[in-house]
Amino acid sequence: MAELSWTAWPAGRSPVRAIIAVGFVVLLGWTIQSLFHTTYFTIVALLLVWGQVAGFFLPTRYELDDSAVRVRGLVARKEKSWSDFRSYYVDPSGVLLSPFLERSRLERFRGTSLQFHGNRDEVVAFVERALAEEGESEDRVEDAERDEDR
Repeated sequence: MAELSWTAWPAGRSPVRAIIAVGFVVLLGWTIQSLFHTTYFTIVALLLVWGQVAGFFLPTRYELDDSAVRVRGLVARKEKSWSDFRSYYVDPSGVLLSPFLERSRLERFRGTSLQFHGNRDEVVAFVERALAEEGESEDRVEDAERDEDR
């Protein structure tokens, strides 16, 4: 059984961006505290911002095997079968596995993003092979269903 696993940590890969992001969050906290003079709003705003950028600062574990894709962060865990995906798109930072055949605005919400961490070629090759095999098995199922209808 083929398996590929890695941990991606964007902040560790790009310390300059991490410093800029921390500076932005600190500046945001200072600005909100200065405008509203209340610690409550400042804490709520910083927690909301942290929730949005936590994926950049915290490592994410990716595991791909012949049956499923698993993404594990500090809090969230997602596991999907290869049959849930119908297409994929490669960009400079990762691969987006999409449940749609054509491009859709919903794929960012319903798809699964795999971030590279120095392993671009391995990940793209594994995704291509897994989706090709899944497509072949779907073709076999459709052929079997057609044979039963006859």
